[in-house]
Amino acid sequence: MTDVTVEVRGMEKVQAKMEQIVSDLQGGAFLQGMRDATLLVERHAKINAPVDTGRLRASITPEVRQQSNTVQGVVGSNVVYAPFQELGWTTAKGTKVPGKKYLERALKDNANRIFDLLGRVVNKIVVK
Repeated sequence: MTDVTVEVRGMEKVQAKMEQIVSDLQGGAFLQGMRDATLLVERHAKINAPVDTGRLRASITPEVRQQSNTVQGVVGSNVVYAPFQELGWTTAKGTKVPGKKYLERALKDNANRIFDLLGRVVNKIVVK
């Protein structure tokens, strides 16, 4: 029977690089990429939003949240009637009024651009 010996060199460097990548994916470059993505969705949500007085459109804002190892991009409104405009409602007479889906449409219409944008950021982080 033959003995086989395997020696792996450079694992410390690989581990250090992986730790740096994980750190960078939670750092400034990725946060900026997420900000850019939320601004894109915000712009299109404002274009798609129904307008009466303009209050809803003006209230649509982006936010980037970082919690532990998670980065979230959030676009929304603090106007009380915003969810009804997005999702629809039923009147007192039972008539269903469909929602405008202005936020959902903004996200769906720009999904490929967002994936490309964040993909480029991740690629820069990993390749550097």
